[in-house]
Amino acid sequence: MQRFLCACLPLLVLLFSGCLATIAKKRPDHIHILESYQPLDTPLGRVYAPALTKDPKQSLGFILQDGDKALLQRIALIRLATHNIDIQTYLYQNDISARVMMFELYKAANRGVKVRLLIDDNGLDSDMSDIIMLNTHPNIDVKIFNPYHVRNKGLRYLEMMASYDRIKKRMHNKLFIVDNVALVIGGRNIADVYFDNDLEENFLDTDALFLGAVSLDAKKSFLQYWNFKSAIPANLLPSHRKLKRYAKTYEKSLSKLLLNDQSTYDKEVQAFIQKFLNRQNKAYLGHAVFIADSPEKIYAISPTSPINKALQEILKQTTNALYIASSYLIPGPTLLKTFIKKLGEGLELSILTNSLASTDAIVVYGAWERYAKKLVKAGANVYETKSDLSRYIKYTRKGGVRFKIKGRFKNSLHSKILIFDSQKTWIGSFNLDARSAQINTESVVVFDNPAFALYLQHRMQEQMRDSWHLILEKHALRSQLIWEGVEDGQVVRYSKPPDTSPFLRFIKNWSKILPESEL
Repeated sequence: MQRFLCACLPLLVLLFSGCLATIAKKRPDHIHILESYQPLDTPLGRVYAPALTKDPKQSLGFILQDGDKALLQRIALIRLATHNIDIQTYLYQNDISARVMMFELYKAANRGVKVRLLIDDNGLDSDMSDIIMLNTHPNIDVKIFNPYHVRNKGLRYLEMMASYDRIKKRMHNKLFIVDNVALVIGGRNIADVYFDNDLEENFLDTDALFLGAVSLDAKKSFLQYWNFKSAIPANLLPSHRKLKRYAKTYEKSLSKLLLNDQSTYDKEVQAFIQKFLNRQNKAYLGHAVFIADSPEKIYAISPTSPINKALQEILKQTTNALYIASSYLIPGPTLLKTFIKKLGEGLELSILTNSLASTDAIVVYGAWERYAKKLVKAGANVYETKSDLSRYIKYTRKGGVRFKIKGRFKNSLHSKILIFDSQKTWIGSFNLDARSAQINTESVVVFDNPAFALYLQHRMQEQMRDSWHLILEKHALRSQLIWEGVEDGQVVRYSKPPDTSPFLRFIKNWSKILPESEL
C-alpha cells in the first residue's frame, strides 16, 4: 500500500494543483473594504460613546468566562447589530450552539445586517448543506479558508500527503466583530463543546468583549483574510450534483432552522441586552492593542510572527509575576531558557495547562512533559487541569440552553491567557507552542488595565486550586514528578499522571518521537 501511494504521489500533486487552479479561476475578484459609517453612532457604540470619545485610543473590556453565557452574549450582540457582523473561526460544527447562532444571524440578515462568516476548512464539521443554505441569503456571505480540494473526508489523507506544507497551515484566528465597534476574542470556536452544551466533554475557555478602537483594528485584519486568495466562496466547493441536492432540500433546511425554539433562551438574551444598554456590566477602560498574523503566513517558507515578537518584548518588561493559562503548552528551548532566566531573577511564574487525562491532544502532552519537570525544578508553580468534575450543565435538544442535567463529564482547558505583572492581559487564539508561532495564523489582544488583569488572575488562581499541582520529590539518584491534589477532601499524591490508563501513558510516551515543530 505504501509503495502504491508513493508511486501515485506525482499524479496526486498534479491532480490537486489542477483543482487549486480551477477554484482560483472561479473565485470572484470583488474586494471588500472597510465600511464608511461611524461605529460609535450605532446602538452598540452609543451606549459607551461618552467614555470612548474622551480618548479614542482606549477601549472598554468585558470578561466572558462561562460557556453558556458566552453564547447568549454573542446572540445579544447579534440582535443589537445594525450594519454588519464579521465572524472568523477555526472550527464550525453543525450542532445545537451553531444552529442557534445561525438562526440569529439569519434573522439579522433579514433586517438588513450584512453577515460574513469565514471558516477554516480543517475545522469545518458539516456536510456544507447548512453553510450553502446560509450563503443563499443576499445579506450573508460564507467563505472557507485554505480549503481541501478533495471534499470527501475519507480521501483527505491523500491530499495531505501531496500538499502537506499547505494543508498543515491553518487559520486558527477567532474573531466576532459587530458594527466595527464590538469585538469578541478568545479561544472559543463555534460548537457545543465551547458553550457548555455538550454532554460528554466541555472546553473551559475565556474570551473578552472589547468596545472601541481595537475593534476597528480587528476588522482590518478580518478583511485581509476575507480578501485573501485562499478564502474561497463556500458555494464554489461542493460539486454541481451536491449543489442541486442542497437546492432541493433548501426549503426544508430553512424551515428546520426557523423552527428553532428561541423561547428557551430569549428571556436571558433580553436580560443581557437590557443590562448592556443600562451600562450595568463591569467595564474596564484601558489601552488595547490588536495583533494578528498576516494570512500570507500560510505560504511563507520561514514565517515570522508579529505575535511572537510582541510576546518576547512584553516578557522582557515583566519583572514580578507571570500567569499563564494555555491549553497546549510546548515552550521550546528559547522560551524555556527565558522562563528559567526570569525565575532566577525573582519572577513568580504560575502555569495552568491540561493534564494527560484532560487534554484532547495526547501528542502535545507528550512534548509538554519534557518541559514540566524543568520548569518545576527552576521554581515555577505548575498546575494541570483535572479532567472530570461534577457540576450542572445546561443543554437541550430543542435548540435552547436552559435544560439542566447533572452529571460527570470530561473538562478540557482551552483558554489562552497570559497576565503580566498583574497589569497587562494577553487574550486570543495563540497557544505557547511552535504551531501557533510558526505554522498557524493567530490573533490576540493585549489589554492594559490592572483591575481587568487581577480579576482574571484571581479566577485563574481558583482554577489552579482545583487542579493537580506538580511538585518534585527528591530521591537518592533522581527527582520524580508528583501530582498533588485534593479528592473528597483529602490530599492525594500520584507518581503517574492521574486518571490515566497504562495504554494512554504508552501512547503519550510513544508520541515523544514526533518533532515538536509539527505538533
